[in-house]
Amino acid sequence: MILGLTILNSAAFFAYGILCIFTKHMVEEFEEFGLSKYRIMTGLLEIFGAIGSLIGYFWSAHLYVFSTTGLALLMFLGAYTRIRIKQPWQRSMQALTLLLLNTFLSYEKIIKDFF
Repeated sequence: MILGLTILNSAAFFAYGILCIFTKHMVEEFEEFGLSKYRIMTGLLEIFGAIGSLIGYFWSAHLYVFSTTGLALLMFLGAYTRIRIKQPWQRSMQALTLLLLNTFLSYEKIIKDFF
């Protein structure tokens, strides 16, 4: 189950990171948020987090926890931003779901491998 969730999570973040860097829609969304200067960095962090969680799952518990915790932090900031600009709560659901998923994956790995 955890492997499946990790693969799904990594695929979603990898795809979203690519979209974040290369699509006009994401340029417009980051402009709406007033965060245009962070779009490329956000996309790269999502791509690196996705790759890090996949590699970490198989070879390094520390990398896995670092990556999933970083992705959870990105989603916390994404949800906070949407709430701050008063978007409807439905628009925050994806970020909140991914925040919870990455928090769970990180917690599960910490409990399994470090305690």
